[in-house]
Amino acid sequence: MSVFGVKSMVLNLLQEWNRMLKDKEVGHKIQPIGAVRKWSRPAEGWIKINTDAACKRGCDHIGIGCIVRNDMGSFVRARSSAVRGIFHPREAEAISLKEVLPWNKEWTNSKCIYETNSKFSVDAIYGTRGKSYFDTIMDDCVELFKHFEQVLVVFVPRSVNIVAHILAHVAYYESNLKELFINALEFIDCNLILEDY
Repeated sequence: MSVFGVKSMVLNLLQEWNRMLKDKEVGHKIQPIGAVRKWSRPAEGWIKINTDAACKRGCDHIGIGCIVRNDMGSFVRARSSAVRGIFHPREAEAISLKEVLPWNKEWTNSKCIYETNSKFSVDAIYGTRGKSYFDTIMDDCVELFKHFEQVLVVFVPRSVNIVAHILAHVAYYESNLKELFINALEFIDCNLILEDY
């Protein structure tokens, strides 16, 4: 495992440990692994970026969605775009993360938590990678992570990734890249509320 992998895994475990302690202090039940969770704010000084990809059989492109929120849980920006090509779902999820990193790097190199509902991607980042196309994409992601102060990549269930999922599907109906700043569109606002409950 790389130095990045070890450091990121330790930071991820520390964040989960602190979250468990906080839940215990305020009397929340600790949810079993695999339980449906809701989106949670990152620690102070961090931003959280949720990413997702959408593949449709017979389409010549995949959709990618991303939403960024700050440590107050407030909307920062979002993105919906299409990437030409026919990809398997595992590759599409990896591409969604890779495509978001340069965009994110343009406006911050802060402490970032990337959440994805692709367990394959998270396992590949922290584990040993092979020589497949998927592994090459993940190698590129690990290289791009070096441009950030600190990075965590976390697997979350789809229920925590609703807005990114919707934005990925928007790419099938809007052929141009859409970037949203400051004010979220109404449908994003509604789904942000749903993710919080």
